[in-house]
Amino acid sequence: MRVLLIQPPMIHPRIFTAPNLGLAYIAAVLEQKGVEVKVVDAEAEGIRIEGILERIRKFKPHIIGAGGQTCVSPRSLTIFRRAKREVDPDIVNLAGGPHFTFTDHESLEICSELDIVVRGEGEATILELCQKIEVGKGLEEVKGITYRNKDGEIIHNPDREPIADLDSIPFPAWHLFPVEKYHWAGNKVIGISSSRGCPYHCPYCITWKVHKGVRNRSPKKIVEEMVWVKKNFNHDTFFFQDDASFLSREQMEGFLDELEKCSEKLYWYYETREDVFYEYRDMWKRMKENGLFKIIFGLETPDAEMRKHYGKEGFHIETVERMIGTLEKDLDILVSVYLLFGLPQDTEESLQSLIKYGEYLYPDHCSFIVGSVACPFPGTEVFKELKAKNMITSFDWKDYGFGKSVMKTSIPPERFKEIFTHFWTWTYVRPKVFLKQLGFLFSNNRFRRAMAKQYVFMAIDNIRMRGKLELDS
Repeated sequence: MRVLLIQPPMIHPRIFTAPNLGLAYIAAVLEQKGVEVKVVDAEAEGIRIEGILERIRKFKPHIIGAGGQTCVSPRSLTIFRRAKREVDPDIVNLAGGPHFTFTDHESLEICSELDIVVRGEGEATILELCQKIEVGKGLEEVKGITYRNKDGEIIHNPDREPIADLDSIPFPAWHLFPVEKYHWAGNKVIGISSSRGCPYHCPYCITWKVHKGVRNRSPKKIVEEMVWVKKNFNHDTFFFQDDASFLSREQMEGFLDELEKCSEKLYWYYETREDVFYEYRDMWKRMKENGLFKIIFGLETPDAEMRKHYGKEGFHIETVERMIGTLEKDLDILVSVYLLFGLPQDTEESLQSLIKYGEYLYPDHCSFIVGSVACPFPGTEVFKELKAKNMITSFDWKDYGFGKSVMKTSIPPERFKEIFTHFWTWTYVRPKVFLKQLGFLFSNNRFRRAMAKQYVFMAIDNIRMRGKLELDS
């Protein structure tokens, strides 16, 4: 049995190229059971559809698996169509990931070449599918799939129970991936996870729906994997890719204990809620000493009322800003702040206020300020709500990236685009930003030096964007 797992061409900023950790876990589980697996990471390898098809022809897989972000999902369907039409009509095409989990019927209806959608966690489901397909057995008993039977009917099997013990999953099959391509600001970085699931039910998030409840990996297993990756793949820097990393104080303390026991110097960063991280303030120094070099906060907006629409109550701005100051200035930990634009409740005034807040925070108080467009991804509570109210302007999944609004607001689409583009072109290209980044080129912190070097490329891109805006105005 030969299985080809494909990460389609994605939408990545120049500063960061990340691996698909989900595919790496699935590949490891399949290999453990004797399945022959190959992986194509089209984005990291710089190949497009024609290159992917060439890999398919060469490997001759029995099964192809692909997924991707919502905005990338049409590319997976294109791969499925062309693989069957141009390579082998008997290939079994599997789609997985959060997007396909919540668009399973629709995806099978619009793509006759798609055979099976794997819903939720894929490791155990795909392994069982391989075993059934190899011996020609039916799929009626396979939990966690939606598929088209021999009569062309779309069948939705019951959900599969989540994997209870995450430590039982083998380490990711990084030997199948172009690990040398993965980086943050030129520093080699690779993905890792501490948990699955999330206790918070934010309306714009899908994590708590894909993974029921919260399951944590043991700190010992996490550090064991980090040491294994460093020794085998020469990566000492890790990004925790789960959406709810280290929400448990017990897990964080155990993680730090294990880092202190191991003989390797390891670096890591993750994204978290500012209120959770603030409660760890007695551990910040210890976290820094044990390799934490960056932290990401999804603040969304400084407006307390607007934050409620994101499922976040309260916003103690003075406390948060003091915390950022301590991390940046006293501990030399890089802080990234994420702001979101484009709620249905937004007005031009609220967006201009958000831009001003971004300019206030960056570069005087934080290392990065990142603006994204709020997006109602399929399966989220907000998607269902806005769809029922006829407030979604596009159901073309290619539009569901992070730079285009697909929700009705009081702001005309072209004006919204202009405002959002202004955030990037003017927040990052200012004399004070340039001077600050110039100073970081001589920092003792290797990550600040890398960030400063990367800033040059970002500034050039933004200057070009600004020039285009001025020519168009």
